Amino acid sequence: MSSLCRRTSRRGLAALAVLPLLLVAAAPRAAAAPIGYVALGDSYAAGAAAGSYDPASGDCLRSTRAYPALWAAAHPGGAFTDRACYGATTEDVRTGQLPQLPPGTGEVTLTVGGNDLGFSDAVVDCLQPLTTEGKCTAALDHGAQLLRDTLPGRYDQLLNAIEQAAPGARLVVTGYPHLLQAKAAGACWAGTEARRTRFNQLTDQVDELIQRQAAAHHAKFADPRAAFEGHGVCAPAGAEWITGIVLLNLQESFHPTVDGQAHGYLPVVADALGG
Repeated sequence: MSSLCRRTSRRGLAALAVLPLLLVAAAPRAAAAPIGYVALGDSYAAGAAAGSYDPASGDCLRSTRAYPALWAAAHPGGAFTDRACYGATTEDVRTGQLPQLPPGTGEVTLTVGGNDLGFSDAVVDCLQPLTTEGKCTAALDHGAQLLRDTLPGRYDQLLNAIEQAAPGARLVVTGYPHLLQAKAAGACWAGTEARRTRFNQLTDQVDELIQRQAAAHHAKFADPRAAFEGHGVCAPAGAEWITGIVLLNLQESFHPTVDGQAHGYLPVVADALGG
């Protein structure tokens, strides 16, 4: 074969080798799969007291006006799965909600921890007018003990489990707002100023633990306390974003209202999720 033929043959082979690469480059790219968003947690994530409950959620009291549903509605296109449930503890989330994560989960929010410390019992023992100082002190002391000795290990175990169930997902962990105005605008039926102050201090300690755990697991922490400032129980009339005692639906007592979900929780969660 002449040298000219050999050079031509080599050029032809080289062109054939490059052709598949050109075809791949020219071919339209497949659309990215929708990123699924999953909400996990307790009644603060479910939206107890926000109303408009999903009938299918039963006693979980999942509201279409809770921050997870509001964020999902503002970001259509991906699948939304809400597993948050009234009364859930970290163990309930790990063993009951987490196994229901669908494939393709790309974003997870979590609000949990208060029920592990018996917050609802502390509310009853501290914020009703006729309870004694000793009963309130005992309830808050018990919550502080659980916060110190039990919750750190449970939270760490839960976040590890979420990482394994949804590797690579963006995880946002929220704290809790102050439920109460320690210095009330006027007469306040919810305990004494000293009780309200200590209750808020326990909330701060819970949030500090959650923030540390989130940082240790490379998750974002969404802190609602500043947004809720001035909007707790016994705030000026019309400014409360936390319910007081709801006699006809006691499970809605001391939970964020529609405004609390939309203007307290949603902005900080949206910021942590990136929009």
